[in-house]
Amino acid sequence: MAGYLAKGMSWSNGYQTIAWIQIGLVVILILSLPLWSNRQLTNDAEHKGVSGNLLNLLKTIPGLKQALLVFFCYCTIEATFGLWGASFLVFEKGYAADAAARLVSLYYVGITAGRLFSGFLTKYFSNRQLVYLGQGVIAIGLGLLFMPYDAMLLPGFLMVGLGCAPIFPSLLHETPVNFGEKHSQKIMGMQMASAYVGITLMPFLFGKITILTGYSALVYFLGIFLLLMALLTNSSNQKIAKELPSLKP
Repeated sequence: MAGYLAKGMSWSNGYQTIAWIQIGLVVILILSLPLWSNRQLTNDAEHKGVSGNLLNLLKTIPGLKQALLVFFCYCTIEATFGLWGASFLVFEKGYAADAAARLVSLYYVGITAGRLFSGFLTKYFSNRQLVYLGQGVIAIGLGLLFMPYDAMLLPGFLMVGLGCAPIFPSLLHETPVNFGEKHSQKIMGMQMASAYVGITLMPFLFGKITILTGYSALVYFLGIFLLLMALLTNSSNQKIAKELPSLKP
């Protein structure tokens, strides 16, 4: 979208491009339906006899509360950086608006390319390992943005995007393994709800914070939530491992 607007073209051109990409994805998904097979997960995390009531699930399933907060923290990072990254560049780094938009586009390129690449990495790494790897890459990206060198901004934005890439899909894909297939649909709904709370509220909160601190607080804000996410991820995995000793953090 930033590219089309920078060339003086209409916003509708950007939407048309996205529409064709999505149509292509739909065609690919339809053609790939025969590749999907039903399989049943059998593990000790089925929590048979546990009521499907949402509050009861929170009380009885180990690690679930922490897992929901992990989704909240992750989406806080992804949405806040995507929405306020350009303002950070314009008001703190002196970038022109169009140049800032292009750099933020690179962040989304990092997410897109990273998610494609992480699909291949699943052959070599577990979902948990990919989550930890993504968090580490985000930390590197924020570290680059913290440096007082403009040359670090481009790789910093790209690294944050690449780090975000595997976290969300890996967390969702691990849900039936961590919490059992029986309640996985309800738990995924809870995870998505927690994610959207982060997407909706936290960029707004950061906007209010900038009134007092300026946009330089962006890296610190994201760093705090990245640290919280890492601690909560480890806590959730440890609680699940006690329930299922075969699943080690």
